[in-house]
Amino acid sequence: MTELEDRFEEDGNEQEEQDDSGFARVYMVELLYKSKPELSREALYAKMEAYTGQVDVPDDDEDAEDEDDKADVPGLAVWEAEDPDPSNDTLMFFHLNYKVAYEEGELPAQTCVFQTNEETKPEKYETALQQAWDWPEARETVEACRYSVLLTDFCAAGLPYKERLELFQNALRALLEVTPCDALYWSASDNIVDPEQYQSALAEGQTLYGAMNVRFYNVQGRGAERREFLMDTTGLAALGLPDLQCHFYDMEPGEVASVLGDLGYYLYNRGDVIQDGETVGWTEQQRWRCEHQYALAAPRRYVLDLDPGEPYYAGRQHHGENR
Repeated sequence: MTELEDRFEEDGNEQEEQDDSGFARVYMVELLYKSKPELSREALYAKMEAYTGQVDVPDDDEDAEDEDDKADVPGLAVWEAEDPDPSNDTLMFFHLNYKVAYEEGELPAQTCVFQTNEETKPEKYETALQQAWDWPEARETVEACRYSVLLTDFCAAGLPYKERLELFQNALRALLEVTPCDALYWSASDNIVDPEQYQSALAEGQTLYGAMNVRFYNVQGRGAERREFLMDTTGLAALGLPDLQCHFYDMEPGEVASVLGDLGYYLYNRGDVIQDGETVGWTEQQRWRCEHQYALAAPRRYVLDLDPGEPYYAGRQHHGENR
């Protein structure tokens, strides 16, 4: 095991909502606020229906002890979950345009909005803040936040990954318009982003902004004479695709980041179609060999490892070997 692999293995604890591949059974984003947010159920319902299509509650009174547990606005398709903690408010939306097939039949995918009065702790976001290259004010902003609202999906893991992300992004759009926040934390990609930048990026067609994070590690080996780096993505594995990684010497990080970002969008648009041993690149000189592996850097997940060739590659691939 290399020094790099040993270093990252120590941090390889998996999140409970993810399996060994990194797939997220529950997808979530946390909205952070400097001031306590005010959330209108009626306004949020209207935005949800505008951006995600028809929403409803299940036709089953067993989901609530009485009719008072359901929203008292006619047609308001929001179910308020019971919670023993009175400081928590939970709203659940059932999206009839997004159905998931089960053996017993189809069920609508759901999104849930959790409000809490529990104060946020900046140290929770430390690993994300260390990689917040696109937002210089991220740390200052997050340290000033004291409140949060959590948006999750539920019973949505069976959707095709593009539909799942589309539904989630539209629900997030609705929530941001009703109660704008100061920072967004994407749990699956461990990514802190500026809400205004996020909304602008989505309007420009950057579908994976926030959902995919490109990370950079400067590896300081003992007595090393060469510059050694690791770059990877997080967030794709949570959707059921492989993330990407490249362990390399002496190349410009910006060049590698560009390759990872472009290839991340390629996998999102085309699916996991690149086979082990195939090469990718945009010129005859740039042909990087690919292999599916487990990630060197936590969290544990599937990645497509990229070998840029000699003398740059600092990792190992196993083509033709018994693993």
